[in-house]
Amino acid sequence: MKSNDFKAFQIESLCNYVPSFGRKDLYRICLVTGESRVYFADKCVNLSGTCLFFGNINTPYSWEIVSDTQNGYGCLFTEDFLKGAEYFDNIGSLSVFNIGNLPVYELQDQTQIANVNFIFKRILEENGGDYVKRQEMIRSFICILVHEALKSRAVAGYSERTAHKTASLRISTLFLRMLDTQFPVENKRKSIQFTKPTDFAGRLGVHPNYLNRMLKKETGKTILKIINERIITEARILLQHTDWSISEIAHCLGFEYHSHFDGLFKKITGLSPRIYREMV
Repeated sequence: MKSNDFKAFQIESLCNYVPSFGRKDLYRICLVTGESRVYFADKCVNLSGTCLFFGNINTPYSWEIVSDTQNGYGCLFTEDFLKGAEYFDNIGSLSVFNIGNLPVYELQDQTQIANVNFIFKRILEENGGDYVKRQEMIRSFICILVHEALKSRAVAGYSERTAHKTASLRISTLFLRMLDTQFPVENKRKSIQFTKPTDFAGRLGVHPNYLNRMLKKETGKTILKIINERIITEARILLQHTDWSISEIAHCLGFEYHSHFDGLFKKITGLSPRIYREMV
């Protein structure tokens, strides 16, 4: 394992912290106490109290501090680091890192807060130690943090998406994973590869109508609606956080003609790309 595959740190004060909107980063888990705002993709969530945050490499995010004090812990790691554990064979299957889920988990139970603080302290301790199998211990601690997050939502009345082994769910999961792997877009000179239903159906080896039926069953949306919404979500991010021209954004998102991009963006958001950029 590379030495930069994992890093752990304590957050003592972020009152002078100036957040940056990173488009490609390591996976991260943070335990933070205080008031702040998290911007991820094109959304914003206000935080207060004690929360666990799970950041993935496919969703850009930034952190804005609201309260005078902010403290807690954080750890950064690569996908390869987690793959050393059998239960983390596919990090994309973990709902806490799923780009469609809210990445913030509020901890209200004081016992749970104490437990999570203790886990992070143990991570820091083992990361700075010399035990030959400390990496395995750290992976186990990360697994516990994942379960503590899921437990917090279960107690609060949330229900995570269950992975029933149905044909519709399997094909839908493969499609969504294939769609998500195209993002984030980081090169304005390179266009995404899959933009039409036939592109995905051909790659998955199914008929477009069959794929559309399976997605409609699982998500309530047509395949074209899902594709377009994901592309426009990326367009919003690029308009907000890059200085690329609208023509460059249209090109890298697979639009041959600028006007087609403008039309779809306005249909979904109600605004033209130019006006949207001016307003954000």
